[in-house]
Amino acid sequence: MNKKPLIKLMATSLIASAFFVGCGSSSNGNSNGASSNNENQMANIPYLRENHANYVAHGSQATPAPTKDASKKSIDWIISATSTEGATKLAEHINIMTGKLKAADTPRAFDKVFIMESYMKLNGFYTTAVERDGTTVVISKNATTDCAYKVISAHSDIVGGDFFAQGIINIDHSAEGEQILASSACDSVRADLTKYIAEKHRTGMGMN
Repeated sequence: MNKKPLIKLMATSLIASAFFVGCGSSSNGNSNGASSNNENQMANIPYLRENHANYVAHGSQATPAPTKDASKKSIDWIISATSTEGATKLAEHINIMTGKLKAADTPRAFDKVFIMESYMKLNGFYTTAVERDGTTVVISKNATTDCAYKVISAHSDIVGGDFFAQGIINIDHSAEGEQILASSACDSVRADLTKYIAEKHRTGMGMN
């Protein structure tokens, strides 16, 4: 692996500050329980949920948290795992979920924030890059619009506060998604995004 981008990003983040795609899958709300469980296994969700406390912010023992730069519309994570296996499973999870979003799949179809993230990824409004070096995982997301940045920023707060801090993946943040949708940043995509949400939203799906 070419480690230069990883090392450069780690240095930048550490100077500045001294997950990623959604956990939990409902597959557009059309899966039965068995297929949903299989998808979760493939995306390493049971492992990550059980071992959420084994991930820390790089260089500390603090809960992982994103480094945000609104001026660049960028969000970066530098996460250390307690094992290479843990780092590998985290990186795999993010790549799997990114692929699902690109395919118009909707992990956590009960949560409008995650549906909005699916829309942004499907339409190319943000990029995701993942690198693993030993037990360290670096995730970089870069949005091309203010609306997309608001969405991936909200998602990063959910991942940090719900998942890494508590191992929780079933809280519905749809109210926050609606606030973002109503903001002026999303004026240009509101009609299309509202339609997408209506098509994808499945109340109560994936909340086990």
